[in-house]
Amino acid sequence: MSARHRIGFVVVILGTLILGRDGGAQGLKPVKFGYLPVISFAPIFISIDKGYFEGQGIKVGLEQFTTAARMNTALAVGELQVASGTASAGLFNAIAGGMDFKIVADKGQIRPGYSYVMLVVRKDLLDRGVVKSVADLKGMRIALPGKGIVNHYILGKMLGADGVGEEAVRLVFLGMPNFPQAFASGAIEAGMAIEPWGILLKNQGRALVLRRPEERASLQRLQVAVIIYGGKFIREDRQTAERFMKAYLAGVKFHNLRGIKDPEVLEIVAKYTKVPVPTIKQAVPFYLADDGMPLVESLADQQAWYLAQGLVKEKVAMDRAVDLSFLR
Repeated sequence: MSARHRIGFVVVILGTLILGRDGGAQGLKPVKFGYLPVISFAPIFISIDKGYFEGQGIKVGLEQFTTAARMNTALAVGELQVASGTASAGLFNAIAGGMDFKIVADKGQIRPGYSYVMLVVRKDLLDRGVVKSVADLKGMRIALPGKGIVNHYILGKMLGADGVGEEAVRLVFLGMPNFPQAFASGAIEAGMAIEPWGILLKNQGRALVLRRPEERASLQRLQVAVIIYGGKFIREDRQTAERFMKAYLAGVKFHNLRGIKDPEVLEIVAKYTKVPVPTIKQAVPFYLADDGMPLVESLADQQAWYLAQGLVKEKVAMDRAVDLSFLR
């Protein structure tokens, strides 16, 4: 790290801690955050471990989920104040139906060199030459963590680029922790995986990457994950919501300055995900916007695709779904 970057980083973190003293003096404000044990949650884990949230007077309670869709439900009923997931069809439908959410920040993008979501195929099918391209997946079972999520969108775009309609394959919906066993038992031929599952499947000899999003021009700048605030949190406790964002962005900056393969970052991520350090080191990194700004045009394109597939009931204006005021 250059001397200039070190100085800038110290200023950012000291400013974050100083600004949070007033809130901390009155005790820590509890904020429940829904998460998945995957490495792209690194900024949150860093901000907890380095004390950035406490410096802002916040005590984060981590609530683990198996899918982002379940997190959105918990957010809707007020069981969580903050969640993170993809801009799914379910999220857009919930907003259209009057449920109170707002996408407030980036939490992971695909850019060239940062394709941490990938299409993987069972190793024996690749070794025997049964599958050589996306077109060869016709009639095969492809696993997705859920319907109408970014993995589904990416798969649809990949299939379409090779002239394969979704009706030509068989979609199987199951959580990614179940992918290894499903590949081992022959229950699926392919799947849309997110790190660290891509590298875990490779190391286990069960599946290998067939295609990455960055190989298609339309997927080279893709918003994968976002930070979502509940409407009640925004309206009734805006100061805490602002402080949460400051602490989160401090974690983003720490991550971006050090990198996911930095020894301290590796230790923190392994601690919260239980993924071994060697596996994290091998995983494809994810792109995080330093300023937290999501790619709104990518979110709009995802909604348009869901609408075309009949997964979204009505189009939601982006200003109803996104609130970037916490980043300014």
